[in-house]
Amino acid sequence: MARLHKIPPFTGTRDGICIYHMRGSFFVRTASSLTAERVKKDPAFAETRRNSGIMSKASKLSSAVYKKINGKSKSREMYRLLTGNAIRLLQNGVEEQEIARLLSSLYV
Repeated sequence: MARLHKIPPFTGTRDGICIYHMRGSFFVRTASSLTAERVKKDPAFAETRRNSGIMSKASKLSSAVYKKINGKSKSREMYRLLTGNAIRLLQNGVEEQEIARLLSSLYV
């Protein structure tokens, strides 16, 4: 990626290059060949899809527990801790109902 020192004529992707704005500067890079279609169907991304499903379940479980925590204990770090623990438990084959019970008993 290269930083542009002038305001570009466009932002987005055109003719194989991508121009975008980040932290007050414009950058340019080659366009990616990766598409959403490929990520959703290519066997090379099977693990990515599996991990995405685990993350989805973990965030829903931890969100439900997080809502039960009193206001003083709530923080971004607490939510991340809940989600991380839920991910580990899901990866170890623990049932969702058991995870919800465990997280509630530990953090509420």
